[in-house]
Amino acid sequence: MHKEDISVQLYTTRKFQPYAPILNFIREQGLINLELFGLESMNIDEFKNIMDSNNITSHSTHVGFEALQDTKNIVDRAKELNIKHVIVPAPPAKKDGDFSNTFEMNEEEWISFGKDLSSFVKEFEDEGLTLGYHNHSYEFKSLPSGKFPIECMMDQNENLKFEIDLGWVVAGGADPKIWIEKYSDKIIACHLKDFYNKDHDMLDHDNQSAIGDGFINWKELTSSIKETGCELYILEHDDPKDYKEYISKSVKNLESI
Repeated sequence: MHKEDISVQLYTTRKFQPYAPILNFIREQGLINLELFGLESMNIDEFKNIMDSNNITSHSTHVGFEALQDTKNIVDRAKELNIKHVIVPAPPAKKDGDFSNTFEMNEEEWISFGKDLSSFVKEFEDEGLTLGYHNHSYEFKSLPSGKFPIECMMDQNENLKFEIDLGWVVAGGADPKIWIEKYSDKIIACHLKDFYNKDHDMLDHDNQSAIGDGFINWKELTSSIKETGCELYILEHDDPKDYKEYISKSVKNLESI
């Protein structure tokens, strides 16, 4: 994989702010694209200046589902940064604040969420943007009917796109190749996430490794994902101890694939 094909999800570096030296480091690694998060509330002008000074682009961003209610705000902000893909990373947050509880929904609730999310698709398409969803592990835990949450929501609209997080699919106990094939016409981006040990808790962020330092077969998966419409290959670690080491190691390993 070439460096120019690799992006970084800014969430990976959030605990190491300010962002100016972070973007400078990313650019020094030969990377030219970021995926943003929190577009709905970030200082657009300030961040655009940092990106421009480092000659870095952003083609995608994560936004909370709740932020879609102010569609114009999201569209305007995305266009200002020349972002193409707007990605919702999870269902609406539950009031208790426990992230895992956000995904505790029955089949009817997953279908309802899929319909709610899909109701915004045309508004984004009319503005030349795509709307998609990013999975965690929970969407790949079978429901009593045998269906999976990811199916219940993604199948509500043929134009709802998919940013498949390959590492979280593995953490959910599923085979990413099956889901890559099933949604090959929906996939517009993928997250690369790796783990040191498949026998340890993969929801424990300390088990996340640099891409290629873990057990996932990236040569096989990247070969499969390249058969889809995937445009972005995005590094993400939820809580790295050293973001520089994580990024540099991941890039080096991916270059050898």
